[in-house]
Amino acid sequence: MTRIKRDPLLAIAQVIIALGIVLMIFVAAMTLIGLGVLLTVRRAEIMAEIAAAGAPASVYWAVAVVLALLIGLFLAVMRFLLELSGIVKSVERGDPFEPENADRLSRMGWIAVAGYSTAIVIGSIAAWIKSVAGEAGNYIDVDDVGLDGGGVLLILVLFILARVFRHGAAMREDLAGTV
Repeated sequence: MTRIKRDPLLAIAQVIIALGIVLMIFVAAMTLIGLGVLLTVRRAEIMAEIAAAGAPASVYWAVAVVLALLIGLFLAVMRFLLELSGIVKSVERGDPFEPENADRLSRMGWIAVAGYSTAIVIGSIAAWIKSVAGEAGNYIDVDDVGLDGGGVLLILVLFILARVFRHGAAMREDLAGTV
């Protein structure tokens, strides 16, 4: 197919996507370091602070689980951006209705489902920590935990677009076979 000549929007999208990927790697690495510090170097000190605040010791493990889930969430966002980058590259090549893009959109939909579910779990754990952490819980804001219509809409759009791209790729193959 014909190649699109230097579309500035696609170039800007690739730069933003690349920056997002680098940011997610950095944030995941820093959170991993924080989790390591929580589990090793500062464990006794943090456990003492939790006890002094009148919270149960299980808060410590809940925080560790939240950090681990956040690392997974950051890596999922990175994977989502890598899939999006593949779509943008195919558009730059002038061939967006390739079968792989339908697969990419489908994977992006599943990543969005997993990310959305993980965010709900993180929010639920944070709400529990706030409820049992005593005075220390005042620093946790969990008012926005719940279902977000925008997230559900994104998931639906991704799965529908995957089907549209799959159908477009099949139509293109049929057209190529008849010419």
